[in-house]
Amino acid sequence: MILEILIFLVFISLLFYVVTYPYNFKLNRKLMRVLSFPQVEKIMNPKVKYREFSNKELSDELILEEKYLKTKYTAENMKVLILRPKVMSETPLCLVLLHGIRDKAEDWIYKAKLRENYLTLKKGGRVKDIVFILPDSGYNGESWYTNFYNDKSHQYEEFFSKDLTSFIEQEYPNSKKGIGGFSMGGYGALKIGLKNLESYDVIASFSGAISLIRMSINRRVMRIFRYLYVPSFLFNDVNKAHFMKVFSPWGYKILKNDPYSIIKKTNPERYKRNKFYLSVGSEDKKPYLMLQQWLDVVGRAKRYELNFKGKIYENEYHTWEYISKDIYNFLVFFTEETKKRK
Repeated sequence: MILEILIFLVFISLLFYVVTYPYNFKLNRKLMRVLSFPQVEKIMNPKVKYREFSNKELSDELILEEKYLKTKYTAENMKVLILRPKVMSETPLCLVLLHGIRDKAEDWIYKAKLRENYLTLKKGGRVKDIVFILPDSGYNGESWYTNFYNDKSHQYEEFFSKDLTSFIEQEYPNSKKGIGGFSMGGYGALKIGLKNLESYDVIASFSGAISLIRMSINRRVMRIFRYLYVPSFLFNDVNKAHFMKVFSPWGYKILKNDPYSIIKKTNPERYKRNKFYLSVGSEDKKPYLMLQQWLDVVGRAKRYELNFKGKIYENEYHTWEYISKDIYNFLVFFTEETKKRK
């Protein structure tokens, strides 16, 4: 009898695996559907658009400052870089940019070519004065911008949602604000933005880990997943083991921090004043399924009537080089959308 039950369970498990496996034809079918949305644009043959500037030109135009903010929410003082024009208006735009896992704030400067993209656009009259707030994530670049499960000394979401926001509002009280990020930073930006809609006018993810359920388990079992406990010994990969440390082994706790799930649980009326920007590279499929996550969230954004723009870049992967192309388009988008905000 016991053997028969075990055989039956194995059969059901195999059947479930076959039925729910993310076959390429399913991915392509979903991609075609999302590309039919009027909010989504496919960018063919993306190219670098920024001009090269000498170090002297960069230093003549821009100031880069480093600050450390004390906080009660973490065991470390939080490093923040501030990049701004030397001469600017009293009410510049403010843009928070969050880096990816094991990256650092400086990567926006040197890998994303933020200064070059910004100055190219500013000299062309396409963007206004922008103050860029570039924080380190904390925890050696692995904080996930999240309050660690069962750990009061590593409450990073509290810092970014409260202390960093307060700092920006004190320094630039009348400025319109945006938040965006790459990879883990895209996750942090979308989650923090969704939970603090009143703090940011524009919220963006560039190839972000924005559907945790897609990363951790097949999304078709979401209703079951919320009741599951996932033992950490099942995860040999260092990133997955750290993921469990941050978010906990409990499904319902992971879902509370999942942007894909947060969108569904939020009253759509609260989204009316915000604009969302969601981008990805078409080849960003493995190992963490960023394209698939983007498809999940764009589909849900359309269903719940978020005011969003989606971009998919042909033949681009999960790299800072891709971000150096996308950030140009986003800075234009950010400027144009904040002009519309009262």
